Amino acid sequence: MRAACDRPRLVRKMRPSSPPTGRARAAITSAKQRWLVFGGFAFSAVLFFVVYQPRNLSRFMVGAPVGRDFVNFWTGGYLALQGRLDLLVDFAGYNDFIATTFRHDNPFDERVFSYPPHILLFLVPFATLPIIPAAFLWTALNVWLIDRSVRLLARDDPALRLAACLSPAVVTMVAFGHFGGALAFLAIYVLTRTDARPHIAGMCLALMSVKPQLALVFGIFLLFTGRWRAILWSLPATACLIGLSVAAFGVKPWVNFVEWTMPFHAKVFSLYVHEVLRAVVSLYSAVRLMGFSAPVGYGLQYAYGMVVLIGAAVLAVRCGMTPRVVAIALLAVLASLPYFANYDLAIITPALTVALFGSQPGEDRPFLTIVPASLLWMAPVCLAASDAISLPVVALAIAAILLLAMYRQAVACRRATPSAQGFAVAARVMPAG
Repeated sequence: MRAACDRPRLVRKMRPSSPPTGRARAAITSAKQRWLVFGGFAFSAVLFFVVYQPRNLSRFMVGAPVGRDFVNFWTGGYLALQGRLDLLVDFAGYNDFIATTFRHDNPFDERVFSYPPHILLFLVPFATLPIIPAAFLWTALNVWLIDRSVRLLARDDPALRLAACLSPAVVTMVAFGHFGGALAFLAIYVLTRTDARPHIAGMCLALMSVKPQLALVFGIFLLFTGRWRAILWSLPATACLIGLSVAAFGVKPWVNFVEWTMPFHAKVFSLYVHEVLRAVVSLYSAVRLMGFSAPVGYGLQYAYGMVVLIGAAVLAVRCGMTPRVVAIALLAVLASLPYFANYDLAIITPALTVALFGSQPGEDRPFLTIVPASLLWMAPVCLAASDAISLPVVALAIAAILLLAMYRQAVACRRATPSAQGFAVAARVMPAG
């Protein structure tokens, strides 16, 4: 029997081993794929150099030419090394320290350290380096983890890995300096390896607790799908991380976090602050930007969040944790949060890349057609244009596209034949590697 090996492409067509109804098919045509991937990267790169201006450290970037908000992470680790963690809850003092240290005296560019103290365990090593090499190391690590996240879903497909690393969401993550690559790897590992390795999945969930609101909603989704063993394993692991942070930095940072940081953020986000809401792509932000009150925004947000979480959980149970279902699940978790920013879309990028450009047995319908696929792929860089016209177009589009993707996947799952292994038993057990 002759084996055929195709050259690496953004879409790898699979030779059918079942009737035509079960044949794997590319999500969109090859030419459109390449246009979306490389065109999206080119547009993101232009935005990066023209709008973010990495060489100008007195405007958007702070301290380093990449990772605008990495200055928060580096400063947190540095203050931990210096024993000055009380400065993390001194709004004026914290911003004065950053302005003085990095010569970034912009009164309209204020920031706050918003993370729980156990994240400092991972930030201190970066603070031992000067901020510029630390920022580049942080960026390289997160882009590498995006690559590794794709491999959790698609094994060895360099074209898909390249597409994910060139995505607008990853370029935006690099510009803002957040750790979407790490969160993507942890979340995808939990979703695809919980049944085989619940103890490691629980440790990954514990690591995600450095972003507590995300870990909480993610845990709720796991409960909906019956993957409770990972949650049980995560509890002692999280307790160990908190205990280590108390041993290293004392109890006071935790007291400050509960008494100052959490109320501060709740207050800022409940008020109508355009500069805060315009970088957010949740349904809550869209409702607030359209002029509705905070109670209305929260009510719609939580109702929508419950619908998409339950819907994604039903798909996971019925269809198995295929790459498409993983993409839907991660986007549902994000979309359930009142606050998630454009750079957080990097968390779904590895799964979205495989869902859009990869092919799996039994998937004979595109994950999304070209228009919604393009809108979702380009959403992180379209936010600036949406803000310019003062309409929350991107946030509303993401909310609608998620519902559309869930509907299409439900239809595909319902139409799947017994020979379509992508929706049968094989889809429920991802590779153990």
